[in-house]
Amino acid sequence: MTLRINSRGSQVTRLQAELKAAGFNPGAIDGAFGKNTQKAVKAYQSRYHLQADGIVGPRTWNKLLTDGKKPGGTQSVSRPSSTPRGTSVTGYVNGRARRIQVAPIGNGKMLRTDAAASFNKMKAAARRAGINLPAVSGFRTMAQQKALYAAYRAGHGNLAARPGYSNHQGGLSVDIGVGGYSSRAYKWLARNARHYGFVNDVRTEPWHWTYRR
Repeated sequence: MTLRINSRGSQVTRLQAELKAAGFNPGAIDGAFGKNTQKAVKAYQSRYHLQADGIVGPRTWNKLLTDGKKPGGTQSVSRPSSTPRGTSVTGYVNGRARRIQVAPIGNGKMLRTDAAASFNKMKAAARRAGINLPAVSGFRTMAQQKALYAAYRAGHGNLAARPGYSNHQGGLSVDIGVGGYSSRAYKWLARNARHYGFVNDVRTEPWHWTYRR
C-alpha cells in the first residue's frame, strides 16, 4: 500500500508507530497522514538515502519494516516478536544495568513480565469495550534509547530520557497508539488504567503510560 498526505486508516497508524520507534516524530499516532507525518517520512527517507518525496511506497515500507539500523548508526536488536515469553534481557534502572525478564504485549513489543501481564489484561478489557490499545513502544535496549535520545537532541524526535534513565529501559513504560487526549482510547485509559497499575506520567504525552505496582 502506498501512503501519502491525507491518507487515513490503520496502515497510517502503523506507519506513524514505525517512524516513532525509529526516532522520527510523526506527531500524534492517530491514523491521519498530515504535515507532521509527511515531514517525518521525508526526514526518514533523507536519512536512509531514499527519494525524499514524503510518499511511502514499497521501498520506504521495506526499509522501515526490515532494516536493522537506527538513526546515528546504532544497531537494533532482532525484532522482539521472535523472543520467547519470559526472556532475560539487560535493562537499566536509574542508570544501572540489571537483568530483567520481559514478555510480549503485541506488535513485537515487550514489557517486564509483571507489567506485560497487566498490560495484556488491560488490552483485553479495552477490546471488550470496543477500544484498541496498540503498543507502539515498550522495553528498549540501550542502543534503541541512545538512538531516540540522539534524535530528540537533534530536534527531530519526541522527548526522550537520557540513556539508562528511561522507564522504557526498565520494561515499565509503554507508548500506546491512543491518538490524543480527546480520543476514546485515552478517555478509556483515564478511567481504567489505574486498575491495572498504569499511570499517564508524562505531561503532554497522552500515549505514555508507566506501570507502578
